[in-house]
Amino acid sequence: MRILLVNDDGIEAEGLQAAYRALVAAGHDVLACAPDGERSASSHSVNLRSPIAVRRLRMPDGKDGWAVSGTPADSARLGIELFADPPFDMVVSGINNDTNLGFDVNYSGTVGAALEAAGAALPAVACSAEKSLPFRWERDGKILADVAACLASWDVPPGVIVNLNIPASISSPDYAWCPGNSRAARETYAKTESSPGRFECSRMRESVPPVSDPGSDIDLFSKGRVTLTPVRPAGTDPAALERLLKGRPPSLPAFA
Repeated sequence: MRILLVNDDGIEAEGLQAAYRALVAAGHDVLACAPDGERSASSHSVNLRSPIAVRRLRMPDGKDGWAVSGTPADSARLGIELFADPPFDMVVSGINNDTNLGFDVNYSGTVGAALEAAGAALPAVACSAEKSLPFRWERDGKILADVAACLASWDVPPGVIVNLNIPASISSPDYAWCPGNSRAARETYAKTESSPGRFECSRMRESVPPVSDPGSDIDLFSKGRVTLTPVRPAGTDPAALERLLKGRPPSLPAFA
């Protein structure tokens, strides 16, 4: 397969380099097009107001990679538009150097870049590994390559990506398909008054973990399972729309 490789930690990050090595070793034609530095928590943001600089660099096998001054989603868009000759079969985002579980997928640049591929009707995997010392990059790269090889056979609907999270210590050889946890962590902030009527807030490193839904990605991941969750871009909720169309909310009056 021809694979576009992106991430949010930067093109020279260890996780992307490990993903590149694993995918090339599996026989894929891989082109890396990723941010020129860390862009974590960029979500699905794109650059609208200034030119995006793109710089060539050499990947471990001597092939060209491309470092992008924009966001992870910018990198995916540019890769899909500028380097799709021949066309890409898949987009892989990662390997991120921490998890992207539950509600955090809404903030993740790793997931945001993969969702950009979904918007282009390309299959995509977003891959994240639990932060640990040392990281198990070679093992995680092999897991990612195995998932990429199987993706086409899973009949994932167009516009849906697979979010893959790998724990540091794996308890089972079986992958766990599961929903994302529905509740977010509660952040804590330190507040410092700078002048009357003004203050600064600093996000504390520790947050209050979310309540874990039974059978969710956070629940199973905490038990050492490698989790796979289908994720689609935010958009229309078909079930809610159907319900609202059938019984128009009586609180809204008709137009005069």
